[in-house]
Amino acid sequence: MLNLLHLSKRNNILLGGSLLLATGLALASSIALGRSDSVTLPDNTAIHVTLNQALTGDQNRPGDHFEATVSEPIIVADKTIIPRGAPVEGLVVDAHHSGRLRGRARLQLALETVTVNGKTYDI
Repeated sequence: MLNLLHLSKRNNILLGGSLLLATGLALASSIALGRSDSVTLPDNTAIHVTLNQALTGDQNRPGDHFEATVSEPIIVADKTIIPRGAPVEGLVVDAHHSGRLRGRARLQLALETVTVNGKTYDI
């Protein structure tokens, strides 16, 4: 029962984060386009990034910050909302190293900001 409760809390957090991400990106895209027309990204829009540094479950801890760059542009209605190469900053949310005989290493990361055209937007 505890695992089921943990999963449902985790799913709620992920869903809430996705909705917050979509809202933030819609606001960012509206500002980035220099128009009052808002752009809404579909729910669960993936933002693919390339880390600018190594992260490991052995060395990184929750609260550590990291830098990355967008590896695939986010395009809506034939307009690039977030270009490839845009700088992204994030946070290590959870980190567990692997055990000697069992268990797997785990890192949970969250994107916090993206910079587009010199302006930084919260995600």
